[in-house]
Amino acid sequence: MAEQTSAAIRLPVAFIEDLSRAASIEAVLATAAAWLPDLNDADRAKLTFRDDTRLIARGARRDGMHDIDEDLAPIRPGDPRDRVLQSGLPLQMDAAALGRDPDPAIQALYDQGMRTALFVPMRTAGATVGIIGLQRRAATPFGDLQIRQLGAAGSWIAAQARLMQQLRSNARLAETDPLTGLANRARLMRVLDGPGALHQADGHGRIVGVLHVDLDRFKEINDRLGHATGDAVLTQAAEIMRQTAGPTDLVARVGGDEFVIATRTDRQGRHLARLAAALAGRLAAPMRVGGVDIRCPASIGTAMANSGASTGSNKGAGSGTSAGEAGTGAERLIANADLALYEVKRQGRGGVRAFATEMRDRFEARRSLHAELRAAVEEEAFEPHFQPIVTLADGALAGVAVLARWPHPDRGLLAPEGFLDAAAEVGLAARIDTIVRAKGLCALARLRAAGWTAPVMSVNISADTLSDPELPETLLWDVLGQGLQPADLRLDVAESLLIADAEGRVRDRIAALCAKGFAVEIDEFGTGHAAMPRMRQLQLRGLKLAPALTEHLPDTCAEAILGAILAMGAELGLSVTAKGVETAEELARLHALGCDRAQGRAVSAPLDEAALTDYLRRHGNPRLPLAAG
Repeated sequence: MAEQTSAAIRLPVAFIEDLSRAASIEAVLATAAAWLPDLNDADRAKLTFRDDTRLIARGARRDGMHDIDEDLAPIRPGDPRDRVLQSGLPLQMDAAALGRDPDPAIQALYDQGMRTALFVPMRTAGATVGIIGLQRRAATPFGDLQIRQLGAAGSWIAAQARLMQQLRSNARLAETDPLTGLANRARLMRVLDGPGALHQADGHGRIVGVLHVDLDRFKEINDRLGHATGDAVLTQAAEIMRQTAGPTDLVARVGGDEFVIATRTDRQGRHLARLAAALAGRLAAPMRVGGVDIRCPASIGTAMANSGASTGSNKGAGSGTSAGEAGTGAERLIANADLALYEVKRQGRGGVRAFATEMRDRFEARRSLHAELRAAVEEEAFEPHFQPIVTLADGALAGVAVLARWPHPDRGLLAPEGFLDAAAEVGLAARIDTIVRAKGLCALARLRAAGWTAPVMSVNISADTLSDPELPETLLWDVLGQGLQPADLRLDVAESLLIADAEGRVRDRIAALCAKGFAVEIDEFGTGHAAMPRMRQLQLRGLKLAPALTEHLPDTCAEAILGAILAMGAELGLSVTAKGVETAEELARLHALGCDRAQGRAVSAPLDEAALTDYLRRHGNPRLPLAAG
């Protein structure tokens, strides 16, 4: 008898194989529903699976017709299906029970001519996860073996459905950013690389557009306020993007503080422009984090994909590309938006730009420049040039400013304006500083060894160089190693670095440099608005005026501004050097106003080491022909 029972509940191999091939919960239920009427001499089968907070149902009739319940009646407490789910036991109902049951779903079965119904739980891992329902028009009850066979089938079905559920959950987790709950790059690329996504317009003629969003101040916030605050800012920013985007848009976090929104836009990019503007406005507003208002505005670059038809050049936030230019793939589309984002940052951040083909040309030129800079740094190809600084009272040589020059193999001798910003973009500014400073110190040591009373040397200290905590000790070893003293080297720190010094790190580094005996001067003074309150806290030796302050001399307003700065310098005991002095007239006015020193082509052009030696030979104690003041 046991052997007979075992044989009776053995399921067809083909049934199990079909279940194993099903690739989703819906497919598992539909496959089982197609098999069960014939296996159990039933007219109809319906399977219901509890998937998280929703029910999924699939059904089939013996005549081969499938039922898909889009509007599945809810399972109410106490109705027959609920009793099966709660008890985990099968329930069979005859015609009388079907006819008098108040549940609308059961009443519907009776009204459709069903006179016998069997509900069997689908169980796996000790839990009831769904119901198999079989119905017959005949008033013939299902036998015990059929019920047991259906229970065995239910276990197979439940296990396979649970497997699909887990695989789906794993796939969802693999494509979800754990912090924000947004899609991650993997999901974004899967969607954008889907069939026709980039190359076909939708039914309304709209094409794919993307916004590449970067939170401008996030690194500063994260460093100053901690990772917990940084995470809260990211989460709030993600929610702002989710609320601003449309219901069918995909919002993805693709990097630490970088996001991409994929949307559908008209061919002119008007929708893309509106979405970008709205998002920029909302992200510019302060976020409330831990009782504190934090501002973290965004830079946004946009690009549109190929619609499959030529549209020519477009205008607006989604513009700047013909249909054949962008959209050769998801990576290209996002790269185009990234180029537009780069343009925003290059021009000062906090704006919106659309991709244009010339951006790619500029980017390729920039990338080539970056590669050349890396090679030049490895070869230590940068050279110091020296521009004399003179005392305006008597024309005596007061020092030389060391200026970096790059002997480019194709473009000739390049001044810093031609390469320094690009070097900073790829983290090479500090290394160039080091190369030029070291060569400058060597030149100064050679001049001393040759018997010249070599001038004090001024060098610019970039933000990257100043961020090195070992800088004071490194500079001390550099000068001592050449037989020089700290007093032989003046360090120029841009005023903008003091303005941005919210944490006091620049102030502390300057203090450490002064403690080693180095003279520190504020460079490009007069371009900012907030450095002056901090100057009293520093042991500064001087100010170097931005060229913009002298270029309008002898304008009355310009002289008034200079007079005020010179008076302040005198009050603080700081020498004042005017940079970028181009004419003898400017020299005369600066002398008349009481400026201490001058540097510029009116004094001398920048000189290489040989030319500087010749300058010293000809002007051991140069006196300039100053006009009467």
